[in-house]
Amino acid sequence: MKKVVSSLLALCLFLIIIPTVTHAEEKIPLYLDGKLLVPEVAPRLINENTMVPIRIISENLGAEVKWNQQELKVSIDKNNTHIDLWINKRNAQVGGKTVAMDAAPVLIAGNTLVPIRFVAETLGIKVDWDNDKRAVYVTTKPGGITPPTTPPSGGGTNPGAGGGIQLPGGSQTPPPTPSGPVIQSIKATGDEIVIQGSAALTASHFYLSSPERIVVDLPNNRLGQALNPKLGEVNGSGAIAKVRYSLYSDNPASVRVVIDLNSKVSYTVTENKTANQVIIKLKQTRYNVMIDAGHGDHDSGAVSLTGKYEKDFNLAMALKVKALLDKEPLINPILSRADDTFLELDERVAKANNAGVDVFVSIHGNKYTPNVTGTETYYWKEDSIQLANIMHRFVTQAAGLPDRKVRQNNFRVITKTNMPAVLLEIGYLSNSGDEAKMYSPAFQDRVAQGIVDGIKSFLKIQ
Repeated sequence: MKKVVSSLLALCLFLIIIPTVTHAEEKIPLYLDGKLLVPEVAPRLINENTMVPIRIISENLGAEVKWNQQELKVSIDKNNTHIDLWINKRNAQVGGKTVAMDAAPVLIAGNTLVPIRFVAETLGIKVDWDNDKRAVYVTTKPGGITPPTTPPSGGGTNPGAGGGIQLPGGSQTPPPTPSGPVIQSIKATGDEIVIQGSAALTASHFYLSSPERIVVDLPNNRLGQALNPKLGEVNGSGAIAKVRYSLYSDNPASVRVVIDLNSKVSYTVTENKTANQVIIKLKQTRYNVMIDAGHGDHDSGAVSLTGKYEKDFNLAMALKVKALLDKEPLINPILSRADDTFLELDERVAKANNAGVDVFVSIHGNKYTPNVTGTETYYWKEDSIQLANIMHRFVTQAAGLPDRKVRQNNFRVITKTNMPAVLLEIGYLSNSGDEAKMYSPAFQDRVAQGIVDGIKSFLKIQ
């Protein structure tokens, strides 16, 4: 009996520790408003719960999705609803309240799958299961479910099967020749994507952030023989990371093209009916970056060993950073304060949020005991972790002071801002060595360049 108990405990511990697990599963078709979705990773039934790749939630249900690798957490936002889900945990947070789910999110082959019924119904979207057809129907439009005209076959599509039928010995039948209009080619050159059809094309499109991407739908079309008849991708360049495409809906036929971006862009979509083309042209847009000089006026901040004020160091650094950012055509720098004035913390936050800032960087000097020296970078929100790691690497290298690591703390200017935000503690004014360097123009120039380089790296600006 002890051996049995020990084995069970070991198995439970293994399942808890290893986030990517193997499940008995059945791939199933998923219909959205009557259209069969053909995503890169097939939805599947796991222990009688329908699990779908997280991209379906963002690209098909219009929700904003964020992934926290450290916590293995998925955050979903749509309208006024916020959902937090954790891999292998059946308790979710909805609006800050704990809610039990029938199934926990899972990682399978590097893909995050979430329970579609729980997520969709929490977002106010109807979900139904057809046991005879072994299919799921998600309904976002009034009027109920639109069933397919023909039942699905095979319970889903294997992305690696190339659209053919797998035969003994590994050979495949060639995919059937599509009937009706088809997409013949998708080409990405520089900052332009050209979609070529066999007939005149009509396109609908929308923009998604976190990560940045453009979604283009081409109704009444299938994928032609020159393209994978189910899904595939095209390499990009410039602002384009890659272009993914799939047979988004089988009945009626519809092709979806997703343009994954390296940076924030504006874009135009032109339908050339004569040439049977849709042309998407991208233009990189300017990022709004706020540089926040901490303290000001009667709020001196820390006082150095020789009586210098932190507020003056912060402002000098902010002005140097802005001067460098003014030379960057893709960055619009904004200062929270440009002189010795005082702003409440909430005023700084409001200024950043109201200006639609993309990145927020607050500059400070630190103070503690005389023996403490070094550079620290603080973040609070999950969307700021990457920014914090990048900024810390560049600033620490430029400052040349001891590395006191990236840390999490709920400073108000980085908790209430809507964008990725960090607070930089460049050095310690209470340390004689740090203080001497921090008020040196050469040191300030070097660190200012490090801050700019970190911002550009985060925004993927060459």
